[in-house]
Amino acid sequence: MRIIYFDIDSLRPDHLGCYGYSRPTSPTIDQIAAEGMRFEHYYCADSPCMPSRNGWITGRYGINNGVVTHGGPASQLQMVEQLYGGPDERNQLVQRRLRQNGYDSICFSNFATRHCSTWFGMGWSEFHSPNLKTGSETAEEVNEAVLQWVRRNADRDDYFLYINYWDPHRIYDVPRPWFDKMDAHPLTMDWPDEAAIQDQQAVNGWFTAAELFPQHRPSPTPNMPDTIKNREHLRHMVNGYDAEIAYTDHHIQQVLDALGDLDDTAIIISADHGEAMGEHGVYGDHVCADECINRVPLIIKWPGVTPPGSSCDDYLYNVDLSATLVEMTGGEIPEHYDGRSFANALKTGSCHLHDYLVWGHGLYTLQRAVRTPEYLMVRTYDDFGYRFEPVELYNMNADRHQTVNLKDTHPEIVQRMDHYLTEWHHEQRVKPYALPDPMEVVWRERQK
Repeated sequence: MRIIYFDIDSLRPDHLGCYGYSRPTSPTIDQIAAEGMRFEHYYCADSPCMPSRNGWITGRYGINNGVVTHGGPASQLQMVEQLYGGPDERNQLVQRRLRQNGYDSICFSNFATRHCSTWFGMGWSEFHSPNLKTGSETAEEVNEAVLQWVRRNADRDDYFLYINYWDPHRIYDVPRPWFDKMDAHPLTMDWPDEAAIQDQQAVNGWFTAAELFPQHRPSPTPNMPDTIKNREHLRHMVNGYDAEIAYTDHHIQQVLDALGDLDDTAIIISADHGEAMGEHGVYGDHVCADECINRVPLIIKWPGVTPPGSSCDDYLYNVDLSATLVEMTGGEIPEHYDGRSFANALKTGSCHLHDYLVWGHGLYTLQRAVRTPEYLMVRTYDDFGYRFEPVELYNMNADRHQTVNLKDTHPEIVQRMDHYLTEWHHEQRVKPYALPDPMEVVWRERQK
């Protein structure tokens, strides 16, 4: 069995055809979904990039592995065996566990270089840095290295191949013909409308409608507008983002073609986090714990396991994928993993692991959110000047872009969500080898 994992930075599920998007961004991904299973409610336990991938690779929430942000003491993976003499966490990293299960693990990513994350390179059978760039390499540049490897290892079996593409992450500078192809299709997003965009002009901060680029610099690429002042500017912005997705999708197909017969090949497509497209007045980045940031796509085609064209509606974390991969390759899930396996859901489309989810965000803001099937509550501990309200509550079935804060009209829901947050936090504090809450570490540093 070969397992191929395409990790696509900043990929929103609602910009993929298999999740209902009408623009032709993802024919390859859509075909994989048609042959496998699509997960509707899959979230990174911590965002953005560094906390998310740290969570997936360790199988643990940021509160338990020490990483909730980029840079500083709360961005350093805490090896619990070094601190407390507990289990050797280096042996529990998912790439090492897969090797213990008989699968070589091969990585193609510059993530470790981009974020100075030495932990990310530990334990792989092979670790390839595609070129000398630092996470801004194109899918074409990644594939130059990947396709050489595939050709050299055509007869190899029993491996886990991790491929990291960056293209949908701002700044959108895909070759212009890709932009022009997307520009030929109408913008199908009905929000934000003109009124919402005008209201957003008063929102302050980086990556906002009026300050799309820090320090009021003009756009560094023709594929992005200088600001978002109307729907035409929005169309320009979305054209660039969608073009990057289509470009990445094209290069996924190149890898699949090179692999040849896929009858004994599992394919996984996901992302580290999403990308704001107007939510809270933010465009093309990740500044908070919004649904659009922490919800990511997950598509799995596992031969002989996933029913074609199936879906799973359960609420899941990316750390659950770590546990699932360990189980699916015949291993025992480490006791200290926070993630729980949804291997059974790959067959049935249902597993019900969590009644609610709690996720965190530690870059540009300090926030934790609680998600139930109906509501999302976000508590802000430090808004870094973005003027988020301390408590925000949204009905996600009626208001998926989080425009109407219900905290004053639904205090009983806020109370219930706060109970879930307190319950979750207590569960983490009583676990063996519990660490000081790294989000509190960031908050204290901010107070100095």
